[in-house]
Amino acid sequence: MKTVFRIAGLAALVLVASTQSTLAAGGQRLSGGGTASISQVAMNVHFGGSGSATGSFECLMAGRSAFVLPTFGLAHSMIVHATPTAGSVSGTTATFSGPGRLTLDGKTKQNVHVVVKVDVATQMFRLTVVEVGPMPLETMRSGHLSLH
Repeated sequence: MKTVFRIAGLAALVLVASTQSTLAAGGQRLSGGGTASISQVAMNVHFGGSGSATGSFECLMAGRSAFVLPTFGLAHSMIVHATPTAGSVSGTTATFSGPGRLTLDGKTKQNVHVVVKVDVATQMFRLTVVEVGPMPLETMRSGHLSLH
């Protein structure tokens, strides 16, 4: 009878360990937002175990970003909405990519591709709009990004 309980206990430990490794490999979520160096940002991204990602990403550059906008030929705002489709997590760094929509000064809208790299330990991120180029490396000033 003791052998049966030992086997059952061992089986339970194996099941828990395999579930935890599956969650670690493919059940992580990057979430949060706030005010960063030159933008306001919000993200909620779930990373799948096979390199997939789902969720949303929003970035607004306006008002307080006025000094950056002329670089892109803009006067008022640049907004990026993206839907992650691929991603990975390594330590405290999450990277995701997918299709997006770029709105310039509220008038011009175009479909784009987006890559975002976030380090939650340093609270820094970089947005790259493939068709435009990389934005400056940003640091969160208020709010928080977390990976869990």
